Amino acid sequence: MFLTYYSTKWLSAKTSIGMKSKYINIVDKLMLGQNKFLAIAEINGKFYLIGITEKNINVLRELDDFYPATDEITEHPAEFGKLINKFLKK
Repeated sequence: MFLTYYSTKWLSAKTSIGMKSKYINIVDKLMLGQNKFLAIAEINGKFYLIGITEKNINVLRELDDFYPATDEITEHPAEFGKLINKFLKK
């Protein structure tokens, strides 16, 4: 299990490096259904509402008065040790 955890973590880090962009940032994403999302993308300091489906990506509108929340509490992924302990207790 430990080998699986660390190999997955290593692969995730390697994959995310290639997927980062200098000019485009996805600020938020909301899943509406299977393979259907609404996303807010920041491109060159402007924000856009984007609809994403399995076959299409559409810019729905530019968000002129949008300012991302800065005081948001960020969610931390569950720690591996806590998950293992929870699993072992059952």
